[in-house]
Amino acid sequence: MASGSGSRSYLLHVPANYDAGKAAPVVLNFHGLGSNPEQQNSVSGFVQLSDAEGFILVTPDGGLGWRFMQSARDANTAFVRDVVANVGAELCVDPKRIYAAGKSQGGFMSSWLGCVAPEIVAAIAPVSGMYEPTENCTPMPIIQFHGRADSLIPFGGGRVLMLGNYPGAVAVMEKWARNNGCTGSPETIQVTPHVQQVNYRDCKAATIQLITDAGHTWPGTSVREGDNSPPADLPASTLIWEFFKAHPKK
Repeated sequence: MASGSGSRSYLLHVPANYDAGKAAPVVLNFHGLGSNPEQQNSVSGFVQLSDAEGFILVTPDGGLGWRFMQSARDANTAFVRDVVANVGAELCVDPKRIYAAGKSQGGFMSSWLGCVAPEIVAAIAPVSGMYEPTENCTPMPIIQFHGRADSLIPFGGGRVLMLGNYPGAVAVMEKWARNNGCTGSPETIQVTPHVQQVNYRDCKAATIQLITDAGHTWPGTSVREGDNSPPADLPASTLIWEFFKAHPKK
Protein backbone atom coordinates (compact mmCIF):
# COMPACT_ATOMS: atom_id res chain seq x y z
CA MET A 1 0.00 0.00 0.00
CA ALA A 2 1.04 3.62 -0.49
CA SER A 3 2.01 5.46 2.68
CA GLY A 4 3.87 8.73 2.96
CA SER A 5 6.25 9.11 0.04
CA GLY A 6 6.68 5.40 -0.61
CA SER A 7 5.20 1.93 -0.55
CA ARG A 8 4.73 -0.04 2.69
CA SER A 9 3.24 -3.43 3.50
CA TYR A 10 1.56 -5.41 6.24
CA LEU A 11 0.63 -9.04 6.77
CA LEU A 12 -3.09 -9.63 7.25
CA HIS A 13 -4.61 -12.71 8.85
CA VAL A 14 -8.40 -12.95 8.77
CA PRO A 15 -9.71 -15.44 11.35
CA ALA A 16 -11.33 -18.62 10.10
CA ASN A 17 -14.67 -17.68 11.69
CA TYR A 18 -14.75 -14.11 10.33
CA ASP A 19 -18.28 -12.84 9.70
CA ALA A 20 -18.50 -9.85 7.37
CA GLY A 21 -21.72 -8.83 9.08
CA LYS A 22 -20.19 -8.62 12.52
CA ALA A 23 -17.60 -6.05 13.61
CA ALA A 24 -14.38 -7.80 14.64
CA PRO A 25 -11.59 -6.63 16.94
CA VAL A 26 -8.11 -5.99 15.53
CA VAL A 27 -4.69 -6.72 17.03
CA LEU A 28 -1.74 -4.80 15.60
CA ASN A 29 1.39 -6.93 16.10
CA PHE A 30 4.77 -5.17 15.74
CA HIS A 31 8.04 -7.02 15.13
CA GLY A 32 11.45 -6.17 16.53
CA LEU A 33 14.76 -5.01 15.05
CA GLY A 34 15.94 -7.32 12.27
CA SER A 35 12.72 -9.34 12.36
CA ASN A 36 9.72 -9.30 10.03
CA PRO A 37 5.95 -9.89 10.14
CA GLU A 38 6.21 -13.63 9.48
CA GLN A 39 8.69 -14.12 12.30
CA GLN A 40 6.66 -11.96 14.66
CA ASN A 41 3.53 -13.99 13.99
CA SER A 42 5.50 -17.18 14.66
CA VAL A 43 7.04 -15.79 17.86
CA SER A 44 3.75 -14.51 19.25
CA GLY A 45 1.49 -17.36 18.19
CA PHE A 46 -1.22 -14.80 17.47
CA VAL A 47 -2.34 -16.51 14.25
CA GLN A 48 -3.69 -19.52 16.10
CA LEU A 49 -5.23 -17.25 18.74
CA SER A 50 -6.83 -15.14 16.02
CA ASP A 51 -8.58 -18.20 14.61
CA ALA A 52 -9.67 -19.35 18.08
CA GLU A 53 -10.87 -15.95 19.31
CA GLY A 54 -12.03 -14.24 16.12
CA PHE A 55 -9.85 -11.13 16.01
CA ILE A 56 -8.24 -9.79 12.84
CA LEU A 57 -4.45 -9.92 13.06
CA VAL A 58 -2.49 -7.15 11.36
CA THR A 59 1.31 -7.36 11.41
CA PRO A 60 2.90 -4.26 9.83
CA ASP A 61 6.31 -4.44 8.19
CA GLY A 62 8.73 -1.98 9.76
CA GLY A 63 11.62 -2.97 7.50
CA LEU A 64 14.78 -3.30 9.57
CA GLY A 65 12.88 -1.99 12.59
CA TRP A 66 10.70 0.80 13.88
CA ARG A 67 13.66 3.05 14.72
CA PHE A 68 13.87 5.55 17.53
CA MET A 69 14.33 8.86 15.69
CA GLN A 70 11.40 11.25 15.99
CA SER A 71 11.06 11.50 12.20
CA ALA A 72 10.83 7.70 11.93
CA ARG A 73 8.28 7.50 14.71
CA ASP A 74 6.12 10.14 13.02
CA ALA A 75 6.33 8.37 9.65
CA ASN A 76 5.52 5.02 11.24
CA THR A 77 2.57 6.49 13.12
CA ALA A 78 1.21 7.79 9.83
CA PHE A 79 1.80 4.34 8.30
CA VAL A 80 -0.17 2.65 11.09
CA ARG A 81 -3.03 5.09 10.62
CA ASP A 82 -3.01 4.21 6.90
CA VAL A 83 -2.97 0.50 7.70
CA VAL A 84 -5.94 0.78 10.06
CA ALA A 85 -7.87 2.80 7.48
CA ASN A 86 -7.02 0.26 4.77
CA VAL A 87 -8.08 -2.73 6.86
CA GLY A 88 -11.26 -0.91 7.93
CA ALA A 89 -12.15 -0.29 4.28
CA GLU A 90 -11.76 -3.99 3.40
CA LEU A 91 -13.16 -5.70 6.49
CA CYS A 92 -15.80 -5.14 9.15
CA VAL A 93 -13.76 -3.71 12.04
CA ASP A 94 -14.89 -2.65 15.50
CA PRO A 95 -13.21 0.77 16.01
CA LYS A 96 -13.57 0.44 19.77
CA ARG A 97 -11.52 -2.76 19.83
CA ILE A 98 -8.24 -2.03 18.06
CA TYR A 99 -5.18 -2.98 20.12
CA ALA A 100 -1.40 -2.83 19.79
CA ALA A 101 1.22 -5.33 20.92
CA GLY A 102 4.85 -5.75 19.96
CA LYS A 103 8.27 -7.17 20.76
CA SER A 104 11.44 -5.15 21.46
CA GLN A 105 11.40 -2.23 18.98
CA GLY A 106 7.85 -3.35 18.25
CA GLY A 107 7.12 -3.03 21.97
CA PHE A 108 8.40 0.52 21.86
CA MET A 109 6.20 1.17 18.82
CA SER A 110 3.08 -0.23 20.49
CA SER A 111 3.61 1.95 23.56
CA TRP A 112 4.26 4.99 21.37
CA LEU A 113 0.92 4.45 19.64
CA GLY A 114 -0.76 4.26 23.04
CA CYS A 115 0.19 7.90 23.56
CA VAL A 116 0.02 9.46 20.10
CA ALA A 117 -2.93 7.52 18.65
CA PRO A 118 -5.42 7.00 21.51
CA GLU A 119 -8.26 7.66 19.09
CA ILE A 120 -7.26 4.41 17.36
CA VAL A 121 -5.71 2.18 20.03
CA ALA A 122 -7.81 0.96 22.97
CA ALA A 123 -5.05 -0.83 24.94
CA ILE A 124 -1.38 -1.77 24.53
CA ALA A 125 0.86 -4.73 25.35
CA PRO A 126 4.58 -4.03 24.90
CA VAL A 127 6.99 -6.96 25.34
CA SER A 128 10.71 -6.46 26.12
CA GLY A 129 10.69 -2.71 25.61
CA MET A 130 8.46 0.35 25.94
CA TYR A 131 8.69 4.10 25.72
CA GLU A 132 7.98 6.36 28.64
CA PRO A 133 4.59 8.06 28.24
CA THR A 134 4.76 11.41 26.51
CA GLU A 135 3.83 14.65 28.25
CA ASN A 136 0.38 14.77 26.65
CA CYS A 137 -0.38 11.06 26.98
CA THR A 138 -3.85 10.27 28.32
CA PRO A 139 -4.53 7.20 30.52
CA MET A 140 -4.13 4.02 28.46
CA PRO A 141 -4.65 0.40 29.59
CA ILE A 142 -1.28 -1.35 29.49
CA ILE A 143 0.01 -4.85 30.22
CA GLN A 144 3.78 -5.12 29.87
CA PHE A 145 6.25 -8.04 29.92
CA HIS A 146 9.99 -7.92 30.59
CA GLY A 147 12.69 -10.43 31.54
CA ARG A 148 15.26 -9.81 34.26
CA ALA A 149 17.92 -11.52 32.12
CA ASP A 150 17.26 -9.34 29.07
CA SER A 151 20.65 -8.28 27.73
CA LEU A 152 19.37 -6.24 24.77
CA ILE A 153 16.85 -3.98 26.54
CA PRO A 154 18.28 -4.21 30.08
CA PHE A 155 15.62 -4.80 32.72
CA GLY A 156 17.45 -2.57 35.20
CA GLY A 157 18.31 0.09 32.65
CA GLY A 158 21.36 0.94 30.59
CA ARG A 159 22.51 1.78 27.10
CA VAL A 160 20.42 0.48 24.22
CA LEU A 161 21.60 0.41 20.60
CA MET A 162 20.30 3.48 18.70
CA LEU A 163 18.07 4.49 21.62
CA GLY A 164 20.62 5.67 24.14
CA ASN A 165 19.91 5.43 27.84
CA TYR A 166 16.99 3.24 28.88
CA PRO A 167 15.76 3.94 32.45
CA GLY A 168 14.75 0.31 33.08
CA ALA A 169 11.49 -1.63 32.88
CA VAL A 170 10.27 -0.85 36.40
CA ALA A 171 11.18 2.85 36.19
CA VAL A 172 9.33 3.23 32.88
CA MET A 173 6.34 1.27 34.19
CA GLU A 174 6.14 3.55 37.22
CA LYS A 175 5.86 6.49 34.83
CA TRP A 176 3.02 4.73 33.06
CA ALA A 177 1.38 4.19 36.44
CA ARG A 178 1.60 7.92 37.13
CA ASN A 179 0.29 8.68 33.66
CA ASN A 180 -2.62 6.31 34.31
CA GLY A 181 -3.48 8.03 37.57
CA CYS A 182 -2.57 5.09 39.84
CA THR A 183 -2.56 6.20 43.46
CA GLY A 184 -2.55 2.92 45.39
CA SER A 185 0.53 0.92 46.35
CA PRO A 186 1.39 -1.69 43.70
CA GLU A 187 0.61 -5.30 44.57
CA THR A 188 3.17 -7.96 43.65
CA ILE A 189 2.03 -11.57 43.12
CA GLN A 190 4.36 -14.53 42.61
CA VAL A 191 2.59 -16.22 39.68
CA THR A 192 5.13 -19.01 39.19
CA PRO A 193 8.64 -19.57 40.61
CA HIS A 194 9.96 -17.54 37.65
CA VAL A 195 7.22 -14.93 37.14
CA GLN A 196 5.98 -11.98 39.19
CA GLN A 197 2.91 -9.92 38.38
CA VAL A 198 2.76 -6.32 39.56
CA ASN A 199 -0.72 -4.81 39.66
CA TYR A 200 -0.80 -1.04 40.02
CA ARG A 201 -3.90 -0.07 41.94
CA ASP A 202 -6.51 2.70 42.04
CA CYS A 203 -5.79 3.64 38.41
CA LYS A 204 -7.81 5.46 35.76
CA ALA A 205 -6.63 2.79 33.31
CA ALA A 206 -5.49 -0.77 34.07
CA THR A 207 -1.74 -0.99 34.60
CA ILE A 208 -0.05 -4.41 34.89
CA GLN A 209 3.55 -5.56 34.59
CA LEU A 210 4.72 -9.18 34.35
CA ILE A 211 8.36 -9.76 35.23
CA THR A 212 10.02 -13.04 34.26
CA ASP A 213 13.45 -14.56 34.88
CA ALA A 214 13.95 -14.98 31.11
CA GLY A 215 15.82 -12.82 28.63
CA HIS A 216 14.83 -11.02 25.45
CA THR A 217 12.00 -13.41 24.51
CA TRP A 218 8.26 -13.44 24.00
CA PRO A 219 7.06 -15.36 27.10
CA GLY A 220 5.38 -18.65 26.40
CA THR A 221 6.74 -19.18 22.91
CA SER A 222 8.71 -22.22 21.83
CA VAL A 223 10.69 -19.99 19.46
CA ARG A 224 14.07 -18.79 20.72
CA GLU A 225 15.20 -15.40 19.48
CA GLY A 226 16.86 -12.20 20.60
CA ASP A 227 19.51 -13.17 23.13
CA ASN A 228 18.63 -16.88 22.71
CA SER A 229 17.63 -17.35 26.34
CA PRO A 230 14.95 -19.93 27.24
CA PRO A 231 11.36 -18.65 26.97
CA ALA A 232 9.56 -17.75 30.17
CA ASP A 233 6.92 -20.14 31.51
CA LEU A 234 4.09 -17.71 30.88
CA PRO A 235 1.41 -17.68 28.11
CA ALA A 236 1.92 -14.03 27.20
CA SER A 237 -0.24 -14.00 24.07
CA THR A 238 -3.24 -15.50 25.86
CA LEU A 239 -2.83 -13.05 28.73
CA ILE A 240 -2.51 -10.16 26.28
CA TRP A 241 -5.71 -11.12 24.48
CA GLU A 242 -7.63 -11.55 27.74
CA PHE A 243 -6.43 -8.09 28.77
CA PHE A 244 -7.43 -6.62 25.42
CA LYS A 245 -10.89 -8.21 25.58
CA ALA A 246 -11.44 -6.62 28.98
CA HIS A 247 -10.47 -3.13 27.79
CA PRO A 248 -12.38 -1.88 24.74
CA LYS A 249 -12.77 1.86 24.28
CA LYS A 250 -15.52 3.31 26.42
